[in-house]
Amino acid sequence: EKLVELDVPAMIHPAQFVGREPYTLHFINEESIAIISLLESRVFLDFPTLKIIISHGGGSIPYQMGRFRAFYDRPGRRELDAIERFEESIHRVYFDTCLYSKEALELLIKVVGPDNCLFGTERPGTGSAIDPATGRSMDDIKPLIDSIEGLSDAHRAKIYEGNARKLFRLF
Repeated sequence: EKLVELDVPAMIHPAQFVGREPYTLHFINEESIAIISLLESRVFLDFPTLKIIISHGGGSIPYQMGRFRAFYDRPGRRELDAIERFEESIHRVYFDTCLYSKEALELLIKVVGPDNCLFGTERPGTGSAIDPATGRSMDDIKPLIDSIEGLSDAHRAKIYEGNARKLFRLF
């Protein structure tokens, strides 16, 4: 309620965890759980202008959309006339581009759209590793986005700056 009142976004980023999961898998799982928990709740119905950013490209959600859509929208699961469909709900969430491959970035942008992507990196962190193929930091994401064919300059501008300016009211 306070986030909506102040018109500020919140970012969901898991904390480090020591357990049976490998480091990176923990983050992917927690981000996925966060998104599905939000979408299965009434949060976006009760607060339609709430702005949520999910780190690391949204965990597994954009890459397993078909499975989540099938689970979310299956018959008897919910009253679809009272709750938004998965495709509508997922577009209420913003995703950072902190992914380390062109293929993952292409799919993220294709699935959630360039209007819901925010340029993001993490350094220090796992992104500090050097890609042996390029000699650059794994977190050097801008060249990956620049290399995506079919992505217009206008869409790149939204991802790099415009969406954040709009979301954080920095005009």
